[in-house]
Amino acid sequence: MTPVHLLAFAVAFAMTGICTALAIQGGSNPLTVVTVRTVAAMALLAGWLFYNGISFRLHGRDLAAALLIGIPLCINNYLINAAIAEIPVPLVVLIFYTWPALTTAGSWLTGKERFRWRSAAALALAFAGVALTLNVELTAAQAKGVWLALGASLMWSATFLLTGHFFRGRDTRVPTFYMMATALAVFLAACLATGGVAWPATVAGWSGLGGVGAFYAFALIGLFLAGVRIGATRAGFYMNFEPIASVLLAALILGQRLAPVQLAGAALVIAALFLFRPPAAASPSRRS
Repeated sequence: MTPVHLLAFAVAFAMTGICTALAIQGGSNPLTVVTVRTVAAMALLAGWLFYNGISFRLHGRDLAAALLIGIPLCINNYLINAAIAEIPVPLVVLIFYTWPALTTAGSWLTGKERFRWRSAAALALAFAGVALTLNVELTAAQAKGVWLALGASLMWSATFLLTGHFFRGRDTRVPTFYMMATALAVFLAACLATGGVAWPATVAGWSGLGGVGAFYAFALIGLFLAGVRIGATRAGFYMNFEPIASVLLAALILGQRLAPVQLAGAALVIAALFLFRPPAAASPSRRS
């Protein structure tokens, strides 16, 4: 597993956001996109587990924990997609990447991690960077997108902490499958209850909808594989490239460019990520 492979997984995560934006711009909506993505990711993850002879069995407390952790995961998945419908993808990703700061603060408050000045400095740097990225005039819809992205970050931090608590030091591939099953059940119920399924009306939109599941599953399975081979913490460190890739790809594919002050903020957020060392707990790896 080389750094090139790990960077490719980070780019695939970034492309998940790009494809989501393409689908929504093409006439789809966040609920449809996240449902399709979850179906595709679960199918590919199930195929990968089956191919590798990994049992799907999960019993008692572990099964209940995985299904319940699927609730904050579900909320995270929807909120980040809803945020992409309101504000540019790179801004969503940069706000979302406050999750290491929130996770570190949560670890301090719960006594699971000791206070470290390095992490405190990174936390301050991350929030200073986000403050700079938001130092532009925002419309009401854009302000809503900011809150949605912050909510997604909070829900992912909760997912990470809960997974670390219940599955610390263990393989989380099968638990993640059941977490995603909870999310899919909620999304399908929401689609049936609201009738809110909206298919794209453009070729670009259909390309985005088709790509979102493929890129997400590729990145998720790749990150799991990397976690097994080189360790979750080391593999996760390379995912810090995702915000950089998102800024570049959004400019190239979507024409979404950040203002100079926002780019300065992005640089601070990214610098903070390289100071963080997330708790070395098993995690479901990613969300978006």
